[in-house]
Amino acid sequence: MPAALTPRRRSAALASIALGLSAALLTGCALLEGPSPEVPERTETAAPETAPEFIPDGSAEDNLPYFTEVLRSFSAGSEPVQGAPIVQAVAEAGFDKTAMQVSFDQSKTSLPADNIFVSVRIGSDCLIGQVVAEDRSFVAKNMPAVGPAGDICLIGETAPIG
Repeated sequence: MPAALTPRRRSAALASIALGLSAALLTGCALLEGPSPEVPERTETAAPETAPEFIPDGSAEDNLPYFTEVLRSFSAGSEPVQGAPIVQAVAEAGFDKTAMQVSFDQSKTSLPADNIFVSVRIGSDCLIGQVVAEDRSFVAKNMPAVGPAGDICLIGETAPIG
């Protein structure tokens, strides 16, 4: 039969348990320490002094100011930040719908997308836009097309455009 713990042994046992738990908790905290990812500041794109125009035979670089203005107008509106309304706004502005790609409105787990990407391929370049659902901020860039044939703007599976 084990001997009963004396008050002194009981205190020592409790201190050992407390020390062990503290060490485990502190080790767990150490795992959470480290560099935090840097979130770049979003700068608002200023509205141009003169409204840019669509250049039907122009390059992606030529049409970037107009594409940017289309996304600015969409972002200032009240349409839902979803693929179809964004594609419609870009198409109504004169861009070729058959040269567009758009990201999905929902994730594979049926959660609403945080943002929507839309692109228009013009020659070997792409106009790529992103509209953020939470604050309706946007960004537009001109980037080279990718892929084996150099004809892809958005990598991965994209939503069908009707």
